[in-house]
Amino acid sequence: RLLGTGYQGVKFYCLSAEEQDIGINDAHMHILSMVVYSIACLLGVTGNGLVIWIAGFKMKKTVNAVWFLNLAVADFIFTFFLPFSIAYTALGFHWPFGKLLCKLNSTIAFLNMFASVFLLTVISMDRCISVICPVWSRNHRTPKLASNIALVTWSLAFIISSPYLIFRDTATNSKNVTSCYNNFALEFHDKACLFYCFASISILFENKPIFA
Repeated sequence: RLLGTGYQGVKFYCLSAEEQDIGINDAHMHILSMVVYSIACLLGVTGNGLVIWIAGFKMKKTVNAVWFLNLAVADFIFTFFLPFSIAYTALGFHWPFGKLLCKLNSTIAFLNMFASVFLLTVISMDRCISVICPVWSRNHRTPKLASNIALVTWSLAFIISSPYLIFRDTATNSKNVTSCYNNFALEFHDKACLFYCFASISILFENKPIFA
């Protein structure tokens, strides 16, 4: 019966089977993603929360404690927002949380990425300077300097992540499914918001010496 349908019928049948396999694989990948996200959320919130409590309130304020605290804060914020990604995947990539959380969720994800990379780079440079210039490091390597550098690092990470706060948007299709996506058609109030964010950061650091 299959051969009686002709070559076109065989081609259509094979394509449908392939599409079914792809759909099954996608469903398995979505389930795996939700499981991984859930484990990361559980371990990340509890583990990084414990590090924040110890490094921020129990340990003596040292340069290393400042680095550990900032890394823990970055990872804690990221894992705290993971339930939104889990729900988004579980609902078939339907975003029911509104435009504001769409912007915040994406911005937080990239803020964590940039802040973590920058902080790890700063930590590597700190260790390198401690080895190459031990005398200078002993005299100038202070927790206050580390805190100021961490503040600059967070600011740079926020500046690089800020486009997601502006361009991220929501749209609903004919099936009443809302997507969280990048919308590069800026409106006037979005441009004003972007200008306000950069102006606020510039004013914040205008008269603040970093190496004081």
